[in-house]
Amino acid sequence: MQLTESRSDGLLRVYDIVVPASELQQQLTAKIAEVQPRVRINGFRPGKVPLAHIRKLYGPSMMQDIINETVQRSTQESLGNVRAASEPSLDLKSDIQQVVAGQADLKFELSLEIMPDFEPMDLKTVSIPRPVAAVSDEQVEEALAQLAKAQRGFEDKDGAAADGDAVIIDFVGRIDGEAFEGGAATDARVVLGSKQFIPGF
Repeated sequence: MQLTESRSDGLLRVYDIVVPASELQQQLTAKIAEVQPRVRINGFRPGKVPLAHIRKLYGPSMMQDIINETVQRSTQESLGNVRAASEPSLDLKSDIQQVVAGQADLKFELSLEIMPDFEPMDLKTVSIPRPVAAVSDEQVEEALAQLAKAQRGFEDKDGAAADGDAVIIDFVGRIDGEAFEGGAATDARVVLGSKQFIPGF
């Protein structure tokens, strides 16, 4: 396997990886020899199928497996000393059919971002200003009043409703006499004078 760093741009690293066809063919020959004793094909005694015949029948699929394994192994070996910050991206540069046929080297491009180098600081030497908001007493009183108003309770009342009272209503909104979508509700609570709805509701 040949590894060449073709690009270095900031944290980006791009590597060109070449696995010679001869290396792939050696792996294929070894794999065929490994499976030969277990191969059973009609017309041949078990374990006696010629290597050339196995290569013809199963060579392409075996080579696909070898290519996948080689890419994964090459990627791991290439990144052995690299602190990767992202998943590597692979870009195949070879004609895969020619590689499978043993007519071309396996070439692919590997790109990724790496972790930057930095010196850790002693946090005891770091000072951070604490932001402080200037709040007046009037603003505090106003905020408390809003909270109290939002949390107040209601009791049943006899007589006409007035500003500040809560009423439970059903309503239907219409435009030119036609009810429109989202303009109706049942058992909706409305606090009179709270301006929850459009003016004049």
